[in-house]
Amino acid sequence: MRQNPNPFLLTLLTFCLLLPIGLGATEQKHPENIRKLPPITAMQNGEIRSIHLTDIYDHYHTSCAGTLMSFIGIRYGLETLFGDETPDLDDLLVMTLAGGGPLDTLDYILKGGNPADRTWPPPGIASEFDHFIFQFFRKSTLEGTTVSMKPDAWPSDWFELREKFKNKTITEAEEKKRRENRRSVVQAFSTKNPDELYDSTGVYTFIPWGDMTEGEMTRNIRNQRRQNRAALGD
Repeated sequence: MRQNPNPFLLTLLTFCLLLPIGLGATEQKHPENIRKLPPITAMQNGEIRSIHLTDIYDHYHTSCAGTLMSFIGIRYGLETLFGDETPDLDDLLVMTLAGGGPLDTLDYILKGGNPADRTWPPPGIASEFDHFIFQFFRKSTLEGTTVSMKPDAWPSDWFELREKFKNKTITEAEEKKRRENRRSVVQAFSTKNPDELYDSTGVYTFIPWGDMTEGEMTRNIRNQRRQNRAALGD
């Protein structure tokens, strides 16, 4: 059933914690379950692109949990919104308040990952679970969909241990648990169906007012970051 939620109720977050990758021969650089993840196949500038998670890992020289999470969520959102059609990235608008892995993942998929075009998050981007929401809008049909991570997708102590690790207050036992959490997340995200990890609104109709160009977004983000630094006395 199609729904009509407020399409401008945005949230999406994330964080980026490095996960160990087994290094060896080039073809064994990434674990098998990561290599076997289905790619995102989409049209852009009239050409078909096949984007693998390993492409993003290699581009950013990292294997971030947020990147894995967002890649699966983005693919799920595109499949929900476009159905059997090949997604057209030029017909897509993504609304987000994400940082870290999801931000880099969206940059790579939508902007090609050019360092010169990297999106730097404005103040207010927070690494909190309740921001794990992606909103996708198809401009030509005025249809959208929202996917949000299920509450039990992450280990219950993930964020607590992450903060302790960042603050260097983590105990040896907690560090062991943190590493176990990271391994379990990689295994869970890469082997489960997306609908086991994400809730989806299905496809709904939206009506937009106003517009914002790429240049406006970049300029406004830059101004907000500058104002925030000034307020903090940096």
